[in-house]
Amino acid sequence: MKIAVCDDEPVYRQVLTERILREGIAGGYETSITEYADGNALLAAVDRDGGADVYFLDIETDAGPDDGIRTARELRRRRDRGLIVYVTGFMEYMQTGYEVKAFRYLLKNQIDRDLGQVLLDIRRELTEEDCFSFQRNKETVCVKLRDILYLESDRRLVHIKCRQGQESFYGSLDKVEEELAEKGFLRCHKSYLVNRDRVKSFSGEQVVLEEGTVLPVSRAYCKKVKRELTLYFSR
Repeated sequence: MKIAVCDDEPVYRQVLTERILREGIAGGYETSITEYADGNALLAAVDRDGGADVYFLDIETDAGPDDGIRTARELRRRRDRGLIVYVTGFMEYMQTGYEVKAFRYLLKNQIDRDLGQVLLDIRRELTEEDCFSFQRNKETVCVKLRDILYLESDRRLVHIKCRQGQESFYGSLDKVEEELAEKGFLRCHKSYLVNRDRVKSFSGEQVVLEEGTVLPVSRAYCKKVKRELTLYFSR
């Protein structure tokens, strides 16, 4: 589980990180935690290295009284689907976050009491998350849909391109399209199926993904791609 902790107070960052690691050891699951002092640093890392599964965001930092809210808005604007947990020392902030679909709230003076349950809820939510499954060497491999940038057909192989790397299997892109069409994946070319959430911009001949990859749009799919992306970005 990839986790980002964002708080301007080193003491609280350390406390939260240590508690999360302790819960992970007790629960028998791995965690990778990166700490940030403010939202700008976190967003720069997301743009550079990709997002996290979970963001623990302090609402009020030295960068501003609503830094955590602004950061969450930017994450959602980037189509990031990571779970957001607001960490705050003030009860009055507990009602914020509806627009960014905050997953949970955690009061700083109740971390010891409540963090275990929050992490349990997070694990359940991530376990139930949509995945794409395929068979390889007699085993089932699952890839989270939100991690996929696009899929590419290469003769009998289908390559799943993720920010973190690539998975490949023998199959048909047509069949994959049938399975994923209702889950936000859009055919833009006979050889490419793109994750709509990862599209940054679109022109008549290409789509540009958030990390810079450029995919061609063929004439056969141009009108459909333009229509669907126009509707999507107008939401």
